[in-house]
Amino acid sequence: MLAKLLELTAASCQDRDGEDEIVMSRVGGVQFFPTSGTVSMREGSTEELDIFVPVFGDVRLALHEVDRGSGMPARLVGTVSISPDEAGRGTIRKKFEGAGALYELSYVVS
Repeated sequence: MLAKLLELTAASCQDRDGEDEIVMSRVGGVQFFPTSGTVSMREGSTEELDIFVPVFGDVRLALHEVDRGSGMPARLVGTVSISPDEAGRGTIRKKFEGAGALYELSYVVS
């Protein structure tokens, strides 16, 4: 079974300057978005994704905000779980919420 990640939308950003540098990974795993570095997102912006994630049991994804060059550790924005039970339900939206930020992930499981 696969989850296709469709979009990531920044509803509100963590950084005071209104722009977050974000990365996404499996919880306890390797970063997979972006494949290197970070992606900058502003409030209201959307990143189109075309990422497939194998779903064998529940999969937990983590979103972190990274302050490049600050020497500060990445801040966990939040986690979402994707389950095989979500197959065939169409587009699903879940929120990464924390550290003063809110992002919405949309995906389908098939």
